[in-house]
Amino acid sequence: MDNVPFAFAQKNHPLAPHTRYRIGGPAAWALFPPTTSAMKEAYHWLMETNTPFIVLGGGTNVLIDDQGYPGCVLFTTKLQTMQPLGNHRYTVGAGMMLSDVVRQLLLPNNYHGVGALTGIPGTVGGAVYMNAGTANGSICELTETVSLLRGGRFETVSVTPDAYGYRGQSFCKENEVIVDATLACVRSEHNEADTYHHYMQRRKTTQPEGWCCGSVFKNPPNDHAGRLIEAVGLKGTRHNGACISDKHANFIMNEDTASFDDVLYLITLAKDKVREQFGVELKEEVRIIPHRTLSAGVE
Repeated sequence: MDNVPFAFAQKNHPLAPHTRYRIGGPAAWALFPPTTSAMKEAYHWLMETNTPFIVLGGGTNVLIDDQGYPGCVLFTTKLQTMQPLGNHRYTVGAGMMLSDVVRQLLLPNNYHGVGALTGIPGTVGGAVYMNAGTANGSICELTETVSLLRGGRFETVSVTPDAYGYRGQSFCKENEVIVDATLACVRSEHNEADTYHHYMQRRKTTQPEGWCCGSVFKNPPNDHAGRLIEAVGLKGTRHNGACISDKHANFIMNEDTASFDDVLYLITLAKDKVREQFGVELKEEVRIIPHRTLSAGVE
């Protein structure tokens, strides 16, 4: 992979600044397609050459090895379009920040979904891929269709309730790329601005600020990962520069130049202790990308 035939390619590109953990070594190559057509061209090249790659948006839900990623990282961050289609439907580029969708689309039009999406970092593409949301709902509930790069071509896929679940979906595979999503919005009978301010204040009160990926683990059925981690006495536990937050135990913070191994140590410790005491297998919500990863994927 000595030569990558794109003007928007950057060799040995540092990844830590592109993640909310501020952790991660360089990518062998980083691709920043400026348009959907350039994205298609880059994706087609990756598939044709069988080049290992991952897709990165806002980097809010990843933990990348300090040695970096030895393949290509395909960034969606420049796909920042928002096109009204009429009848309260909008096509939104994968690189749009979810917070901008809330502030620029949902709030001005008093649409439903503010309670589900307020305060969630990251891009639309990443949010749809993991079906981001809260106890009040998720983004796939608002999504009518997604445009995917699949097998070197664009496809439009309907997003039906049977195609997504808690923090996951089945319509986009690991070697496919979400380019945009069409949201079907509905006017709310309540003042969504009040909802927005309520949940923003609640997050400030209950969640820590700093470098982290948000919730590290998915909540197990009928329980909360943070409660279980706190119950086994790990709240506030430190390992070098990483710390299980003493404000919310499902957050592992980079407080002092933490390494990939520091955070991974605390992830493993929390899983082991909860399994031993409660018999519950915590499942990561954060995507862990070790240096040895060399298969195509999506984040």
